[in-house]
Formats: sequence, C-alpha cells, structure tokens
Amino acid sequence: SKTTVSQTNSPVLAKDYVLLIFAITIFVSAFLLFQVQPLISKFILPWFGGSPGVWTTCMLFFQAVLFGGYSYAYLLSRMRPRTQVWVHGSALLLAIYFLPISPDAIWKPTGNEEPVGRILLLLLCSVGLPYLVLSATSPLVQVWFMHCYPKRSPWRLYSLSNIGSLTALLSYPVLIETRWDVVTQTYIWSGAFVIFALLMGACAFASRARGNEITPEGDLHPQALIHDGKPVWLKRVLWVLLPGFASMLLLATTNHVCLDVAVIPFLWVVPLSLYLISFIICFDHPRWYRRAAWALPAMALLFVVSGLFELPWPNDWSAGFIAELILLFGAMFLVCMVCHGELADLKPGTKYLTEYYLLMSAGGALGGLFVSILAPMLFKTFFEWSLALLIGFVLVSWIAYRGLFSKWQGGKAWIARASWLVLTSSGLWFMTQWECTFENRLERRRDFYGVLSVSEDMNDKSLEAFRKFISGGTTHGLQSLLPERRGEPLTYYGHHTGIGLALDYIKENSGARVGVIGMGAGTVACYGEAGQTYRFYEINPNAVDLALRWFKFIPDMQARGAKYELALGDARLTLEHEADQYFDVMLIDAFSGDSVPVHLLTREAFALFDRHLKPNGIIAVHITNHYLNLAPVVERTAKEFDFSSVRIATSRESGTGHYLTDYILLTRNQDFISTHPAVLPPYARQVYIPLWTDHRHNLFQIMHKR
Repeated sequence: SKTTVSQTNSPVLAKDYVLLIFAITIFVSAFLLFQVQPLISKFILPWFGGSPGVWTTCMLFFQAVLFGGYSYAYLLSRMRPRTQVWVHGSALLLAIYFLPISPDAIWKPTGNEEPVGRILLLLLCSVGLPYLVLSATSPLVQVWFMHCYPKRSPWRLYSLSNIGSLTALLSYPVLIETRWDVVTQTYIWSGAFVIFALLMGACAFASRARGNEITPEGDLHPQALIHDGKPVWLKRVLWVLLPGFASMLLLATTNHVCLDVAVIPFLWVVPLSLYLISFIICFDHPRWYRRAAWALPAMALLFVVSGLFELPWPNDWSAGFIAELILLFGAMFLVCMVCHGELADLKPGTKYLTEYYLLMSAGGALGGLFVSILAPMLFKTFFEWSLALLIGFVLVSWIAYRGLFSKWQGGKAWIARASWLVLTSSGLWFMTQWECTFENRLERRRDFYGVLSVSEDMNDKSLEAFRKFISGGTTHGLQSLLPERRGEPLTYYGHHTGIGLALDYIKENSGARVGVIGMGAGTVACYGEAGQTYRFYEINPNAVDLALRWFKFIPDMQARGAKYELALGDARLTLEHEADQYFDVMLIDAFSGDSVPVHLLTREAFALFDRHLKPNGIIAVHITNHYLNLAPVVERTAKEFDFSSVRIATSRESGTGHYLTDYILLTRNQDFISTHPAVLPPYARQVYIPLWTDHRHNLFQIMHKR
C-alpha cells in the first residue's frame, strides 16, 4: 500500500530532493528580491538630485509590487496545479524577455518634472515584472510544499526566505557595491534571475511529481497541526496593522538618518536588515518571542531616543554619530520585534497561508504609502518620525502589560494596572513635549527634497537679530537684521573661507561669471559686483521662493548692478544641456540637511564642471560635514582632471554668525594656488579613496572623519 511504502522510505523522504529544491529556490528568489532594491535605487539616485525621497519612493514601489506578487500568488494558488505551472511559467519567460534591468537613459528627467510619479513609472518599466514574479515565489512555493508535505509546517521556509533577503542586504554594501559598478551589477543580477527561473521550473516539476504521495509526520511544527478555522475579522485587521506600523517605522527611521548623513545604500541596508532579522527570529519558532522580554527594553529605548537631546545627560555627554545610529536602529529593531512577534502569534492554519501573506504585504505597502505620499501632504516637518515614536511607545507599553500582568487577578491586578497606567502616561507626556513642540518659524515648507524653514533668532551675547534659512535641522544661511551687517556673508561663506577667498580673487573682474550649485539663502550674492553674473542652480522651487521672499542677498546684489540668473532643476541635468558657461568660479554646495550630494562628487559630475569652467577658473567644493571625510574624494578627482587643489578650513573664532567650514578649491591657476596656502583642519589625514563615478562609489570608506 502507499502507506507502507511511505513508512518504509521515510528516512529517504526526510532527505527528499524536493525539500532541497524548495529551499534553494526560496533562498535565491529572496536574495534577488532584496539585492535589486539598493542596486536599482543607487542606479537612479543621481537622476533625481540625490534626495532621501528617492529611496523612500523606491521602497513604496517595492512594497506595492510585493503586495501585487502576493495577490498573484493568492489567485494562482486557487487554480489547478497544471494551470499554475503554465501561468507561472509564462510569467517567468515574459520577465526574462524584459532583462537586463538597467534603466534606459530616456527616463532621466530633463527639467523640473514631478519626481515621485516618474520614479514609480521608471521602476515599473525596468524591474516591475521580474520583481513581481520574484515576490510571488515564497507564498507560491510554500503552497506547493504543502501539496507535497501536508503535515509539515511551511513557516520555516518563510524564515529561510528572510535569511536570503538578509544575506542580500548585508552582502550589497560589503561585497557587491565595492566590487562592481551598478551597470555591471544589473547584468549580474539579470543572469542570476535566469538561473532562478530554471530553479523555479525544477521546483514546479518536482512538486507535480511528488504532490500525490503520502509523506511522514517527522519534524512536525506545532503550527502545522492547528485546525484551519476561519480567522476572525480582528485577526485580519491586525495582519494589516502590525506590519503596516513596522513598515512606517522602518521608512521614517531611514529618512531621519539619511537626511543628516547621506542617501547611501549602507544607511538603507542596516535598518532594513534589522527589520528582516526580526522576521527571521519571530517566524523561526515561538520560543524566541516573549512579550515582556522585548517590549520592556523597547519602551526604554523609545523614551531615550525621543529625549536624546533633551534628557539631562551626565558630564555634558552628547550622542555621537555611531551612538545615535545604535540608539535609533536599536529602538526600531525592538519595536519591529514586538510587531512581528505578535504577527507570528496570529498565524492562521496553513489553509489561509496565502491570505495571511497577502494582508501582511498590504500592511507593508500602506506603511510605505503613508511615509512616501501622505506624510509630505499632511505635515510640514518630518512629523511621521515623531508620530512613529509615540505610537510605538503606546503599542509596546500595552504589549509589555499583557506580558507582565494579564494573568493577575483581584486587587493585585488593579494595583498593577494603575501603576502601569501612571508609568506609561508619564513617559508619553514627556515624549509628547519633546516630539510635538515645534520652534516658531516664519515659514515652513516640505516637498520631495526635504523640509525647509525660515526663522528669526536673537544672539544672547550681542543681542543681534538674525534671519535663518534652515534645511532639515541644519542652518544653510544667516542674514543679520542690522543694516550695517546686512550685506556681510555669514555662516559658511565669510571672506576668510574657501569660497570667500575665491570670490574675492575675482572681485575686480567686472565681467566675471559665477556658477552656484545649491542656492540656500543666496548668501554668496554678497560678493556680486557691478557687471558680474551670478547663475544659481537649484532643484527645489521652494528654496528659491524662500530665499527671495525672506532674504535680501540677491536683491541687494542686483541693486549693486550685478546680474542674477536662475536655472531651476537638477544642476547636473541642466549643465548637460546648456552651452558652455565659462564660469570664473563654481561653488558646489547642494547639501540637503547635512546630507551629502553624492552625484555631484563623481568623475562624471566634475567632467561637466570642467567643461563649463574657464581655463584658469576655480571650483570651490564645500565639504563641511559632521560625519564624513569628503576631502580624499575631491582630491582624488582633482588628480583625475589635472587640477591643483588647496584645502581651506576655518574655525568658529572669526566673529558672530560665522561657522566652522571646510572647502577644497580646485584650479589650474598657479597664481591663485601660490598666493593661497592651505589651512588644514586638525583632524586632516591622508586616506586613499578610489575614483568615484556615478556607477561606483562607497561612502562607507569615509564614514569616520576623526
């Protein structure tokens, strides 16, 4: 009988090749699924101004297509097995037809187009179908697994898929990004997709061959024996809300970090890896998740993160970059553990597996939709980050209470409830004060490129009033309201700074042309003299509006007889299409918050700058940064184009309103080089950095500045 054969061959079946095929296929599909995310995002980043919104929009696309893939798997699993094979086989062949996944240059924006829709359409046309097919693999293969092994749990296959995803993410910044440029990466990925398609075919064949056999009950998971009762509506709602909030927190945390450092794969990969690790732990086995053990430290860390700059730390301690990352990512990880732990506890019987995955992916997509689309429409600051901290605190507090006191009875239970309510309410009150109290601003604006604001502040010592231009949390311009100091270039642009020395050098040249990439408040217009032309390149229309409305630098320059020109749009794309400008000085200063414009520091970018520069012109690169040592990058590029370079660093001791600065000036003008000796910062050190290109660069190498 079949039963007898099954029992006789059970040791063989326990090592069945079908299991190996299933495992390899799921691992490879998950690896490719998450390898393509940083790859394609990095590929298109220079096309859209290097904004943190590029990664957020890409994540929205990936989550939406993941939902589409799970929907496809859900519908496909309800078809006859033979039909499933034919339909999915056709989808695989069609996806192969669209390879390689390198986005065509026709998708590069040519002007000031709306970026979100263009990014979504670009991704849909270049990687949409392969990504859809990959995203359907995990639920579909688990369905085929259940046909072959109806008494075994498929949940560990889900953990295996998350391990494949994690391997892809961790290998990208360490191995892939450092070895190949992004064009080569797309071809390698496309070749690996063909291998995956062959594996999927083998998986389908094996499942059809073994699908009617009776299999042993060895190595049963408790969840595999649960009765497939229909889940109640509340469970289905939680299948959406729990992953939705985890997704929201993931993207809000990533945005928060990228805004102050740089939009780079490393800072995308770390939080996404932690997010996946929480899935792996929670879905591997129920023993790994204990409510109080994860929720209590999550409460504490959320409170600390919220009050990071408000709590009375001993000995004037302040969080450095690494400490801040550890705290932020640690809080996110613990909250994701709670969300995904509760989600794992709500797993249905295997009959509802594809519906479970479908609603989970819907939650992830909704979280991405909120951060990418709704938050910029609803908030004028990055309030979704503060909102995520507050919601997270309430959630983990409730889960911690359930883990600690839910089984207590009588008066003891009421005392515990009251005490816990007081503790949670107190913590939430402090967090609300920290997160929901906003400084007064004359105006705030938010768009795809970030948050801009204008404020007025009084210097406590000199009692001098200033008007500030702020990007994110970083001051990008400052103008004194005293009439006698209104025309003085402050913050990073004083006469003693690198850009000040360069512009003073051409002061007597009445026909000089100056190109400024990154408008800010327009402070460098202080140097404009009669007959000179200052041409500003600015990607963000809101920055232009605020600079002209609240600051007098540009109107005062025009009153002196200098000419003001504006090129609205990404500077690189604009310069590509412009006739040679013959600039005497170019200033590269397109920071967003404290985030570095990577696409303006590559060989391709400097080739453009060189084309628009006069033979003896000067390129001033503003490299002031709290976290990164950009000097070796610029100096290596200077050698590539036979520029001489001089580094000019300054301190805060130059007067009220002046900041510490760091510039590198590139020129072939030996008179300028000989008359302007270098002023190195105390932390300067020689580091070899390979030449950066659009397709190959790595900020991980320069993240430790001192």
